[in-house]
Amino acid sequence: MLLDHLSNELAKFQEVLNQNQRFLVMSHNNPDGDTLGSNLAISMGLKNLGKQVTSTCYDKIPQKLEFLPESKNIVQEFLLEDFDALIIMDTGAKHLVSHFEMYPELNRTKKPIIIIDHHYSVEKFGDIKIINSKATSTTSLLFEIFKKFNWEVTPKIATCLLNGIYTDTGSFMHSNTNVFVLKQAAELGRLGADFRPIQINNFKRVPTNKLKLIGEVLSNIEFDPKTKVLKSGVPYETLEKYNAGPNDLDGVSDLICSYPEASYSVLYTENADGKVKASLRTRKENVNVAKIAENFGGGGHTKAAGFRQHGRLQKRVIWDIV
Repeated sequence: MLLDHLSNELAKFQEVLNQNQRFLVMSHNNPDGDTLGSNLAISMGLKNLGKQVTSTCYDKIPQKLEFLPESKNIVQEFLLEDFDALIIMDTGAKHLVSHFEMYPELNRTKKPIIIIDHHYSVEKFGDIKIINSKATSTTSLLFEIFKKFNWEVTPKIATCLLNGIYTDTGSFMHSNTNVFVLKQAAELGRLGADFRPIQINNFKRVPTNKLKLIGEVLSNIEFDPKTKVLKSGVPYETLEKYNAGPNDLDGVSDLICSYPEASYSVLYTENADGKVKASLRTRKENVNVAKIAENFGGGGHTKAAGFRQHGRLQKRVIWDIV
């Protein structure tokens, strides 16, 4: 179902696999459970085919995801000359993979770049694009590729695939959860996926500094009764105050979106690089936050999207007579 319109791209991908031996698999910045799960799963799958594979991510792996099989093998630096082809997991946006800034030669390479993703994108980036925005996660799409190519799904691979599905559906609570992905999860369970550490590490362990950070985010919430938009912001000094990073805000956007009167919510996060990330969420059937994000150069899914802009966060106080 997820691969119905991707026959040509899959054939091109198969040709690249047949003609090359050394692969670099890349994840996007600020890695989440889906980009890491899909990276590690396809890396192990290719190794089982006898390929030489290196997994990379510009940012360090969050501690909560270090339980994933083979995660300790992910590197932050590499030499492009060591590889024949590149596979980018869970994003089709070049600016979300900072290795392209770190290694300018990546922008000039003639080596094939394959993108496997579930985010809608109009960016002209990548030679082979295996993208389906209807997939709940990149790992969900990748699982179908494994079956299409008759690749073995070992228990370790199944764990990585299920981790991505579980996190991108918000432990099967987001609106993108459907019968198809639940059947995938059940199938991965039968293939040996270890569900318990996925559940515990992603949603059941919250360090003290993150709890305090979440408390401050909630205390900064502002709701506009006219626009029905709920907002909160996290200046960079707040992250420093709690010795936290952007990954410590995982799930907070969904939490503040739970306010029933809100049309949609926006969580602004200021990063050290002088950019502000906006995470948009909605639970309203008639609201498409991806369209809103596109107005600011971003994108995403109907119910979860985002964008980035240069600048700093500054809270405004508006006085009025009531």
